[in-house]
Amino acid sequence: MKKYLPLLYVLALLNSFALPKDIYQSIRVYQPTPDIIATIGGLGIPLDHVSGKQGIFLDLVVTKDQTVELISRGIELDVLINDLTLYYKSRNRPAISRDFPLGSMQGNYTWDELNDRFDELQSLYPNIISERVVIGQSVEGRDIWAFKVSDNPNDDEDEPEVLYTALTHSREPLGMMNLIYFVQLLAEEHGSDSELEYLINNREMWFLPVVNPDGYVYNELIEPEGGGMHRKNRLNTNCGNGSNRGVDLNRNYGYGWGLNDTGSSPNPCSATYRGESEFSEPETQAVRDFIINRQFNNVFHYHSYSNVYIHPWGNGSFPEEPDSSTMAEIGEEMARYNGYPVGTGLSTIGYTVNGDAVDWTYGDQDIISYVPEVGSTSQGFWPPESDVNQLCLDQVHPNKIFAFVAGSDIIMHSYEMSEEDIIPGETLELEIIIQNRGLSNSEEDINVNIEALNNFVSLNVDSYTMSEMDARDSDYLLISIEVMNEAPLGSTSGLIVGIECESSFSRLDTIEFVIGQRQMIFFEGFENGLVDWSLDGDWGLTDDAANGEFALSDSPEGEYQEGQESIAELDRFIDLNYLSNPVVKFKAKWEIESNWDFIRFQAYVNNIGWVSLKGRYTEFGSGNIAQPIGEPGYDGMQFDWVNEIILLDQLNGADILGFRFIQTSDNFVEGDGFTFDDLSISGFPTGTMGDYNLDTLVDVYDLLAIADVLIFGGEPSPSQLFFCDLDGSGVLDIMDLVAISNVILGIQQ
Repeated sequence: MKKYLPLLYVLALLNSFALPKDIYQSIRVYQPTPDIIATIGGLGIPLDHVSGKQGIFLDLVVTKDQTVELISRGIELDVLINDLTLYYKSRNRPAISRDFPLGSMQGNYTWDELNDRFDELQSLYPNIISERVVIGQSVEGRDIWAFKVSDNPNDDEDEPEVLYTALTHSREPLGMMNLIYFVQLLAEEHGSDSELEYLINNREMWFLPVVNPDGYVYNELIEPEGGGMHRKNRLNTNCGNGSNRGVDLNRNYGYGWGLNDTGSSPNPCSATYRGESEFSEPETQAVRDFIINRQFNNVFHYHSYSNVYIHPWGNGSFPEEPDSSTMAEIGEEMARYNGYPVGTGLSTIGYTVNGDAVDWTYGDQDIISYVPEVGSTSQGFWPPESDVNQLCLDQVHPNKIFAFVAGSDIIMHSYEMSEEDIIPGETLELEIIIQNRGLSNSEEDINVNIEALNNFVSLNVDSYTMSEMDARDSDYLLISIEVMNEAPLGSTSGLIVGIECESSFSRLDTIEFVIGQRQMIFFEGFENGLVDWSLDGDWGLTDDAANGEFALSDSPEGEYQEGQESIAELDRFIDLNYLSNPVVKFKAKWEIESNWDFIRFQAYVNNIGWVSLKGRYTEFGSGNIAQPIGEPGYDGMQFDWVNEIILLDQLNGADILGFRFIQTSDNFVEGDGFTFDDLSISGFPTGTMGDYNLDTLVDVYDLLAIADVLIFGGEPSPSQLFFCDLDGSGVLDIMDLVAISNVILGIQQ
């Protein structure tokens, strides 16, 4: 039986040989002075996907011809990847599991596969997914279409509207893929997921998956399996039929169009060519008219790559307040799990732009907007197929939050207790901040219901009503909590806080606390030297201390070294088996090259190894050589001492055998390093401190038992050692006898 290849595939295969293909390279430019950067921008080389070290080097994506041109101008550079398309193909790995159907271009859909996948979803879920709404045609006459996801998808309801766009640049398919992933999740899970159900019933979520269909189809024609590097639309700009042809649609919007020749280019053959005039292109006209004719509160313009959320302005300046704080706070919540930095293009990546969609959406239409740049620098424009599913999953929380904030979104913002230790028989005050995180007014009262978690505490109020709350506004309530005399030490109690408002998703939050007095079982202020530490590299004492005379630094004599790994490991074993809610605290300050060098605080977990721990001030690793991607650690500049807190419960009760700080650096740029002081480990004892006999009492019989051990050389059990080693020396000694005597006499608690 003869087998025939589909005609479209044959044509694509023939076109892949017949159509001109520019070779794109990854290069490193050294000593990038402002003049050199201006030269690079003047040549039309995009600066929106650069990485590097300020004043040391820039990593760029350029054509082979542009590499030759830069060399001819005497610019020092290295070619890191000779052919990016071949590189993307060579490192591709197939996905193992496919709960989410992937496409044939390294996991990304072709144009036809996207249309087929949409038809499939729409036919399966017509009650929540609208039919295509054609909003315009491309240069080559292809439909530019959008669709709505909502409970009445074909009706225009009075509900907050949000827009997600993708594939403005045709070599950035991850934006489109993550939107289809999100739509599939909304469709399949809204019946069992209360958040998704709320969004379906109370939002109009619009999706524009491909702004630039011609450019995307062209990439499919030249590279049917993925890896095409064409960026612009396909307008004939008299630059041949290759990737020099066309207009950069993200330089063609009206706000700030043509402001300078660095953020966009007047050269029709440049990758950042801005077009003959603002909105000269049918693709940007279609997006403009669609946004103007609807009532969007916020817009996502998806791109890739760099793992950042970029907000206005394209020139690097920040919006005026309160919008600047609004964009930062919403961005930080979107980045809660993926760790993306939030800011302007200049502050996050180091580039400026003009005539882009985000500036127009915000500056002209007064709509909160962002550019999510999905994927790391190492993943690039065409990540391996095996990475696509996770990259889509990483955007689910941001996409949900972005839909929630399109309307009124009432949340428990924060809370503060009047006392750190919760003691039986005492009364404390709790302040709770309630915020409308959304971009719309609530218009209805907000009911806050408060319930004790158990009978260990009593509350003075069980409900509270707040009047309607404007967008981004907040209010507070005060609650008195009486801790019952019979509440067991070390037990957990707290409150359940329910928030209800007709115009917001109803939320339940739990505030938990442990009853008792936190016990410090280890303290290191470095005033007695380094007897409990094992050091390598340059770690040593410094007189730049938070308290006392000394602290520990990775580079006490100056800047840390390049290309090194150094460790400061705590030699003493700290038994955490008899503590609940253990916490590590220390004071720290640092100067560490951002995104490149790193300090991590780690715990050694039995049967697993060293695990990096998250604290108040940690950032997620960038994936560069000295920053393992996704691991928490410290970088950037923190010149003043801060009080860091590491909650060990993040390890879910794992057996912890040790702690250490590990410093890693790459080449070229160093800093003053990392210094910490006053490290403590504390928690709530599961028994009574000083109780050697483990009968819940501290009395003279415990003193006698310890004296027997000291005189006759007995060996305490691990629990006896833990509860009676009050001076934290690791052994029972005369100082512990003194401390326990003070407890019995009421001198010390």
